[in-house]
Amino acid sequence: MNVAGFEKTSFNDFPGKVASVIFLGGCNMRCYYCHNHQILGTTTDTVPYVECLEKIKEQKSFIDGVVISGGEPTLNPNLRRIIEDIRELGLLVKLDTNGTDPCVLEELVREGLVDYVAMDIKAPIERYEELALIEKNAASERVRKLVLESIHFLKSQDKVPYMFRMTLAPILHESDIKAVADLADGAKIFQIQQFVPNEFSEKHYDEPPHTKEVAEYFATLFKGKVDEVILKGF
Repeated sequence: MNVAGFEKTSFNDFPGKVASVIFLGGCNMRCYYCHNHQILGTTTDTVPYVECLEKIKEQKSFIDGVVISGGEPTLNPNLRRIIEDIRELGLLVKLDTNGTDPCVLEELVREGLVDYVAMDIKAPIERYEELALIEKNAASERVRKLVLESIHFLKSQDKVPYMFRMTLAPILHESDIKAVADLADGAKIFQIQQFVPNEFSEKHYDEPPHTKEVAEYFATLFKGKVDEVILKGF
């Protein structure tokens, strides 16, 4: 079994924890700002998983847990096995997801297999195809419904802490942020991440990133809806 990448030590991917990060390749979206665009394909899992696991074992006294990111981890048939291996080492597990498989998400939460979830809300639901560069059709309509289901599930449960997060793409404006705030209404934490241009994003859009001042204003639009808004990368 292979994975798409491995980061031995991270201090900012698992809130309040030191963690390793495992990246699983393959994704059902093509978000134009994706910083992991090189592993979106299904053939990008080329790093031996056993080597990553050995490195995790070597430093398990130093780290608190492991983040499983992507790509989209819930698409990977080996996700449960990886989680179980990590938990056998006595380490915590954080899952990063786009929320397009609420069945897998709910199963992992209900069974106590994950300790933290970070779910991306890309945009208002009606703009998902534009931000994620997927064709608007019956399949994309289903994707939007699944995302909504995952949002509602996370907000309805109190078994696992979670955050919603959004990359502040330049094509998102005030009305979009208000709509996203409505989607997140009732959550404890929402993280707004700065858009960082790369060669992938430049093929699609050339707008400059929003300024920190704009991001700070957008953060106020979540007042009364979420308990805490975090700005990251500004």
